[in-house]
Amino acid sequence: MVERVDASAQALFAAAQVEGVFVLRSLTTGEQIVTDARLAGVGELPASTFKIPNALIALERGVLSGADASLPWDGVEREGSREWNRDHTLASALRDSTVWFFQEVARRVGPEAMQASLKAFAYGNADIGGGIDRFWLSGQLRISPREQVEFMSRLHRRALPVAPAHCALVEHMLTRAQAPGWSWRGKTGLTEHDGLAVGWLVGLAERGASTWAYALMIRAPEKELERMIPLRVDLARRLLVRFAALPEEAGR
Repeated sequence: MVERVDASAQALFAAAQVEGVFVLRSLTTGEQIVTDARLAGVGELPASTFKIPNALIALERGVLSGADASLPWDGVEREGSREWNRDHTLASALRDSTVWFFQEVARRVGPEAMQASLKAFAYGNADIGGGIDRFWLSGQLRISPREQVEFMSRLHRRALPVAPAHCALVEHMLTRAQAPGWSWRGKTGLTEHDGLAVGWLVGLAERGASTWAYALMIRAPEKELERMIPLRVDLARRLLVRFAALPEEAGR
């Protein structure tokens, strides 16, 4: 794998008034592009991007049986999205980024199995300190944009210690947009700590016969958290188009 730095794209982050980095790896050629070599190696809380490994672990460990496996809502109204406040299946919880669903999944997986799986995945620092249902939201787990891309690359290559069918299912459920000749898959994440708001979008892009794994991470003062919700998706789309991983019409 050959990495090159293309700092020209940093102008997009500057214009958006955020600190940010984009990492893009061609799974066809092996070339990796980073827009900021330092920030690409900085570990951050994965927030809801952790729903990807969480789903894989739950499927592999038999906690969930498939996309239609459901959990009942406990009736507690939660802030974040009205869509969270109902029963969910794995597919709908991944689509709506339903936090309580994946917290319950993590509790059912349990600390021992979760720790073993994250080490087997080589997922960031694999540290589950901070509570079995909080470690990816406000605990000790950290992963860098480069590590996110490596994880997504291994998912697509079916190189994780997970049944290929489970990898294929989770990958399919990450689809954001697609049309003949291309597809865009990804999972968002958003968290705050130490005065910072951190936004993510990580996933895969396919165009023609080529596939890329990517990770976008942006950071700004905590007070700007809401602004980052649409911004992370817009910036990722623009960067994927810029580097020809998606056509111009993707995601519009």
